[in-house]
Amino acid sequence: MKKLLLTLALALFLTNTSTAQDFKKYIGVSIGAAIPQGDLADAAKTGLDLGLINAGYRFNETWGATVNWGATSHASKEGDVTIGVGYFAVGPMISFGDFDFKPQYAFSSVSMKSGGMELDEDVESAWIIGATYNYSLGGNWGLAANLDYFTFTIEDAEDSDSIMKFSVGVQYKF
Repeated sequence: MKKLLLTLALALFLTNTSTAQDFKKYIGVSIGAAIPQGDLADAAKTGLDLGLINAGYRFNETWGATVNWGATSHASKEGDVTIGVGYFAVGPMISFGDFDFKPQYAFSSVSMKSGGMELDEDVESAWIIGATYNYSLGGNWGLAANLDYFTFTIEDAEDSDSIMKFSVGVQYKF
């Protein structure tokens, strides 16, 4: 299984087509699964990831910048609690053909709701290590397949929490 995953990753990494580079800018939206990892997985179920703004600007064929704004929502494994994690992330974008690597610093917040009560938690630091495969639909439109590892530390918490996000989206390129 590891060899298959390594082969697929290498194939995506070495693919060098020009469709992602035909346009300097893009903006899009995405939807997918948000899978809690580590200790968070003990408390929260797999949830929904919404990418409300996925934007990028290419300086040249390799380097660019990205901005992402979105949120994940999870039901608690115990009780009637909903957990929401919002983020606004910025960072560089490194492109290899249709494949983009996006390490980003994220401004984040965590909200928990139970019944009529709501608790908001401050987040000390958050990072997203992301990868996107871009697929052109022709003209100015395209599809994006995203894989993101989102890690964050709630203020005064001993350990960080993390979420693996798998999503697909649509892009408008200009």
